[in-house]
Amino acid sequence: MEDILIPLQNDKLDFYRKEYNHMLLDKLAESDDIVQEKYITITIFRNNIAEARSFFSRLTTELTSHFSKLGSGCIELDVYDRLKILHDFYRGEEEEFVFDLKDSANKGHSFKDVICPYAPKFNHKGFMFGDRYGRVLYLSNYSRFIKDSFISELCDLNRNLMYSMDIISVPTDEAVKEMENKLLGVNTNITNWQRRQNANNNFSAVIPYDMELQREECKEFLDDLTIRDQRMMLCNITITHLADSKNELDNDTEILKSIARKYMCELSTLFFSKRQLDGVLTTLPIGVNRLDITRTLLTESASVFIPFRAQEIMDKGGIWYGQNAITNNPILCNKELLQNPNAFILGVPGAGKSFLTKEEIEFIIMSTNDDVLICDPEGEYDPIIKEFGGEVIEISVGSKDHINPMDMEEGYGDSGNPVGDKSQFIMSLFEQLDRENKSITPIERSLIDRCVSIVYAEYRKTKIMPTLKTLRNILLKQPESEARTLALRLEYIAEGTSDIFAHETNVDVSNRIISYNIFNLGTQLKTIGLLIITDAMLNRVISNWKKGKRTHVFIDEIHVIFENEESATFFASAWRQFRKRDAFPTGITQNVKYLLSSQQGTSMLSNSEFIVMLNQSPNDREDLADLLKISEEQMSYITNAQSGCGLIKYGASLVPFINRMPKDMELYRLNTTKPTDRKEMLVQIEQSN
Repeated sequence: MEDILIPLQNDKLDFYRKEYNHMLLDKLAESDDIVQEKYITITIFRNNIAEARSFFSRLTTELTSHFSKLGSGCIELDVYDRLKILHDFYRGEEEEFVFDLKDSANKGHSFKDVICPYAPKFNHKGFMFGDRYGRVLYLSNYSRFIKDSFISELCDLNRNLMYSMDIISVPTDEAVKEMENKLLGVNTNITNWQRRQNANNNFSAVIPYDMELQREECKEFLDDLTIRDQRMMLCNITITHLADSKNELDNDTEILKSIARKYMCELSTLFFSKRQLDGVLTTLPIGVNRLDITRTLLTESASVFIPFRAQEIMDKGGIWYGQNAITNNPILCNKELLQNPNAFILGVPGAGKSFLTKEEIEFIIMSTNDDVLICDPEGEYDPIIKEFGGEVIEISVGSKDHINPMDMEEGYGDSGNPVGDKSQFIMSLFEQLDRENKSITPIERSLIDRCVSIVYAEYRKTKIMPTLKTLRNILLKQPESEARTLALRLEYIAEGTSDIFAHETNVDVSNRIISYNIFNLGTQLKTIGLLIITDAMLNRVISNWKKGKRTHVFIDEIHVIFENEESATFFASAWRQFRKRDAFPTGITQNVKYLLSSQQGTSMLSNSEFIVMLNQSPNDREDLADLLKISEEQMSYITNAQSGCGLIKYGASLVPFINRMPKDMELYRLNTTKPTDRKEMLVQIEQSN
């Protein structure tokens, strides 16, 4: 619970922290509050330890590869982890597990002293570990048809329960030989029966149904082995559950048995203390089967009993993104644990992109000391930024706030050539100034690169930060006619009426929460403004990185950057720099098509470990399915989805989620952009007055 709730800090934001914590507690109450751990234990018989180690090394690689194809992971446990599993089962998770293998060996102590239960007692219907009661059940009767929901319902019981499935794989040649012998035996019985009927002059007798059914089942089983590439397995299913009292244990046993009866199966108790002990050892993930109770199953049939139903994301220190649409459990994502923290939030208008983004921003502000930078093309983040003590910088014609695109922090760029990287950025600006051609020629590139180098060479001498006016003056001094063309193109934002980016930076960027509002910038300059703000963010990220401080960067309407080649190249470079300098970048867009039309945009999206997909348009759904390998069933969660619902790609996992904040919360009133919600708020204000 401490890892989920936001601690209070005795400041003005505690009101929102309490409100947020109250919401989290309510959401947790709606979930089943069950943590499921799944283990695969493999045993093998080999002549010596070297052969066994070689086998397990190869098998670990194969298993990891197979699980990755399923969108999951497989982690090999060390000695400490394996002992902790046994300790938590025998003694309970409340007691801290402390074990040092070297220290124990030096003292001559056994590891069993650390994990074994206190005064275990076994009887004919159960056992006791300390003051806890337990019982082992086994699946004694199987239905002819079982749904996979059977095991998930058994494991959904909110108790300390261990479900175990022991599988012994039979080699295919032995299985085929056994089934052929069995089929031969059935045919022999049928032939003998017919011979007896003929001896009694009953030549028209029909083969009995049970014999005919046995023959058909044997043929079908043999076809599965030889044609459908199924494997024959000997399976044993056991369940060990613990309770705090005898009555609770009996009630839980009855619940488990009733679930089995619901699916036409039967769970039975292992009688006698020796059988209960053998059952406990069989259930534990140590690869030992003490029970001679097996049922023959094929691969297809055995898969029903494997409890892999839904993926969960519950990382320690994670941000709440909603609830799992399948299990109703909370989704807690910690981007720090991923291979990279790059993120995208995608969805059609009204799907809930900005609401989800605001929730994440609020959580970061309330729970960490990290800096938050926002590029806001629509001016919709202003209410929460002002309420949480942030700084809103308005970039528009006539505004007093100015950002100098020529600012360059020491360590700028990711190529080791800061001036070259700044030259790339200036080229992207020129590209945006000519909306018709949308490109610059090789000669113009050379001129821009030359002039940028001259500008910063003078800066190193004078220590006076240059502006776009400085760059234009250098262009006018060049002998080439193309330089004067470039200077004329630059005049629009350097000397003309839209010279808002031709001044030195005069805004206070010391606040840890900054939102760059370009809503009133105008269509012509909005893309230029987005580029310049991204460059300013990059300088702030570099500065924070040197101080050892993390920065969260949110860029809305990110798709407009990728309409031009130079702009896309600069932005892809900035995106890489964010990651390298301990910044967590998040791109938000409703036009996935524009993003994927650029090679740079496609690369950024495919290499991002965290992607939130809300309701998508038909074309965008197909493109995302191809890029991210989304199945048809998973696609249903982003097809005609309600606001705040969709899919989260978290590393290799794809999890459907539902994110709904109660309307009576003050945070909801700050975050919502729905016109209907605004009207309701106005009505409430008028009624209160």
